[in-house]
Amino acid sequence: MISEPEMKDGSGFGPRDSAEVVSDLVERSPCRPLRRRPWLWALGGAAAASALWAATLLLLPPANHSPDPHGYRLDQESCKSARLASLQEALAPNSVPGTIGDELLRHPALDQVHCSLAFQKRVADKATGQGGHWSVTATVDISVALHKRTDPRDEFDADRRVTGSGVVTADQVRPVPGLGDEAFLIAEDMGHTELRVLDGAAVVTLSLSTTSYYESDADNDSADSVGEGPDLPGVSTYWPAMISDMRELMSDLTKRA
Repeated sequence: MISEPEMKDGSGFGPRDSAEVVSDLVERSPCRPLRRRPWLWALGGAAAASALWAATLLLLPPANHSPDPHGYRLDQESCKSARLASLQEALAPNSVPGTIGDELLRHPALDQVHCSLAFQKRVADKATGQGGHWSVTATVDISVALHKRTDPRDEFDADRRVTGSGVVTADQVRPVPGLGDEAFLIAEDMGHTELRVLDGAAVVTLSLSTTSYYESDADNDSADSVGEGPDLPGVSTYWPAMISDMRELMSDLTKRA
């Protein structure tokens, strides 16, 4: 039998220790269910929800991110059918444009068509009276890219200052409202300008370049002997005609579908 002094010397349970032990025993008693901490329930619920969400994603079909073609379809006749009536009137009303190149490229991700039309206008040499003459030639390049897998908008925005001859300044890019989803004109030096349009999955570009050259009717006749050629108008002169022909071209390309 344990005597009272032995209980007082610390070898037994004090009041504080007894409360802790009793409490622990109550929680571990086989007669009562164990009480889980609330945060354990929260963790379990979050884990179950994550697993369910992951399984749902695996079962769902992949999202379709293909751009809207807006009715465009390209074929071998897409460039040949371009009329460019407004540009012809502004450049050379009496000439019949000749097609320089016509190419259709097909790919699962991108269809492209490219062609060039040349307009030529003869200018009489009134300064020298010689038999030769000056001619003004305008070349219009048509390019249509139809994207089938990715939206071309980011690329279209990123390349707005990039041309075949280099990078232009920001003030050389002019927005064109009311044409496709987005459109802008690029004015370059040396008689070159571009009109680019984004319309759904299609990027349509009209490029115009003008130049002059001297054609001699005599062996001893040359451009050096007749002086400078005719003054060429600024490329902005042709912008209204380019915009008008672009609308017509876009309409023709969507009607072909």
